[in-house]
Amino acid sequence: MASFQLIIVSIENLIFSDMVYKVTISSTDGELTILARHAPLITITKPGIIYINSNKFNNRCIYLPESILEVQSNNVLIIADSIINNINNLNEKEIIKDKIKIESLLKEHNNTNQQIKLSLELSKTLAKLQAIKDSKLFKLNNKTY
Repeated sequence: MASFQLIIVSIENLIFSDMVYKVTISSTDGELTILARHAPLITITKPGIIYINSNKFNNRCIYLPESILEVQSNNVLIIADSIINNINNLNEKEIIKDKIKIESLLKEHNNTNQQIKLSLELSKTLAKLQAIKDSKLFKLNNKTY
């Protein structure tokens, strides 16, 4: 299967750089699967998991917050402000507590700016919970994306 270069960077450092044959990620327009020779594209991704297939024995999941994805020629670049490289480091109980707290604050605030900020935080929190769920399914099924 044909491969392409995937590079994922955050503000802090280079997270991933390798030849891969498939990447699946959620963009603002829906789920997106990238294969070799994909058409040029620039889009914003939604918070969630990026599924990376580099060979049938080396599949990877990385949690990304909102980021920018660029496809050019046979290169894919993803730029994010921070990344959770190991989903196992996410504490599900703490994230659920954060979710409940944010939902409570949303009910209390009438300020539109504050509601927007809290809604963004809630979106990121829900994406982390979904990432944990998806990661468990990924491991359970040993599924290739």
